[in-house]
Amino acid sequence: MQSPMADRLRELAWAYDPAANESRISAEVFLFNKYLLMQACVEAFPAAEVDHVVGGFVGALHERGRDLDFNEERQRAIEQVWQARAGEFEQAFMCDREQVVGRESADACWKQMINRFCRNVKEFDSPPDIWAGADSPSHLASHSVSAEWGRMTAALGELNQHHFGRTE
Repeated sequence: MQSPMADRLRELAWAYDPAANESRISAEVFLFNKYLLMQACVEAFPAAEVDHVVGGFVGALHERGRDLDFNEERQRAIEQVWQARAGEFEQAFMCDREQVVGRESADACWKQMINRFCRNVKEFDSPPDIWAGADSPSHLASHSVSAEWGRMTAALGELNQHHFGRTE
């Protein structure tokens, strides 16, 4: 949760909704990161190993969450929110990824993912145009997502190579 991407997403959330609650923003940043990590696993590991690897990451996250002392009802609620967010991000991720794949420049734009993240922070009837200006918080967040995506897939690719002895 301490990364340039997380910082850029927080800045974007504040710009999008200055009245946003800090805990809501932190939760949405966490869920965005978790979704991106799960997709990076799908990218980096052989299909036969993805469920095992993702299960390990989810188990590690749950283990870290034990320190938070959530009761069973709260854990179920968190899992429901995760399932909802994963479903919401799926279409946006797939559409954006089609645009990003094969691009060599840092201009790759994760527009639909970033828009979905903002709507998860707060749904507006008439949302502000978050893409105005070349150095807007949305553009900075998008570039950070590209950089983080590259780091995640490279690190997981190395893990795949070392653990499974192959690349895919």
